[in-house]
Amino acid sequence: MNFTVNLNEFQEAVNKTLPAIPPKSTLPVLEHLKFELNDNLLEIISTDQEITIKTQLNVENSTPGKILVPGRKLNDILKALGKTEKITFNSNTENFEIDLITDFGAYKMKGLNNDEYIELPELFESNVDISDSSVVDNALLPKDDVIRLADKTAFAVSSDDFRPAMTGVLFQFRGQFINAVSTDSYRLVKSTYNSEEINLPNELDIIIPSRTMDILKKADDEVHFSFIKNNDKVTHIKFKVGSTIYISRIIDEKFPPYESVIPQSNNIFLKVNKNQLQSAIKRVAIFANDITKQIRVKIEPTQMTLTAQDIDSGTKADEKISCSLEGEPVEIGFNYKFLDEAISHINTSSDGEIVFSLSESNKPALLMPEKDSKELLMLIMPVRLNN
Repeated sequence: MNFTVNLNEFQEAVNKTLPAIPPKSTLPVLEHLKFELNDNLLEIISTDQEITIKTQLNVENSTPGKILVPGRKLNDILKALGKTEKITFNSNTENFEIDLITDFGAYKMKGLNNDEYIELPELFESNVDISDSSVVDNALLPKDDVIRLADKTAFAVSSDDFRPAMTGVLFQFRGQFINAVSTDSYRLVKSTYNSEEINLPNELDIIIPSRTMDILKKADDEVHFSFIKNNDKVTHIKFKVGSTIYISRIIDEKFPPYESVIPQSNNIFLKVNKNQLQSAIKRVAIFANDITKQIRVKIEPTQMTLTAQDIDSGTKADEKISCSLEGEPVEIGFNYKFLDEAISHINTSSDGEIVFSLSESNKPALLMPEKDSKELLMLIMPVRLNN
């Protein structure tokens, strides 16, 4: 297999497939990219058996063929080549040696026989159309909305493998809107996408792994998504972004009934400048206990006081910032890391303020870009205040 290709286009295509190459695998073949070339069209596939990625690019002066290429080594050399415009790829079908040739250098690496690659299900192959009968409920979502759903939720998933349902993001498809929900039991995020123009599935709940969400955060084109069923059960979700297709297994678990933990009758509302609050948290957190990460938040009609203290090291910090309060004064404790992360994922309106909604110091607090927000809601569990 031989071809010549624009270096930047080649590097971009290889880079798109890297998320499905495991750093270390019990199957070394999975650390390789599957190259298949026909009619000046190069197809590149990677998989870790959870996520499979396929992309395509046009090449020149090609000879058809197939070979497995060490993925990360190829990416490393392409990044290091600098400003060269073209690169020639030659492979030997007998010993599977690969030569990369530029105007100023030649580089050799060892590939593998294409036959050693794992067998991919039919739907992973390039000749299966998006409208295949086993692919259901197609929809096209704008890039910015997909990125928003992924970015607002992925940070709050659990890393606890003993609770697999919480290691992904729940997508609830409800005809004209999508709820994306994540939780690690200490915080919860619900981000909603509404559209009257897109026909979404009705009453379908699936859990998308966090690694897949991280890929979606980098979408560079509108996203055509669909579901792959096996015996009437959704097993995979499929995303087509430009010339790249991502197929991900879904997490086959029951997501916890999150609606029951969202307070419905909070009567305390606080408005505060987002940037001022984040800056204060960062300063005060320096003096917090490294284990508990606790900060105390005292909310009064016109100001809030943030306090952190570490008795073991004898450090303490207090800082006051302006706010406006609707309801009774309250004092509540938070893990500063969770609070800061939540705030950083809220986009403010023109006044730069965010809204807290509370009821008592031992009940969950809600954070929103504005009161009664239907687009984004973040819940944080309080921590018990130390005397």
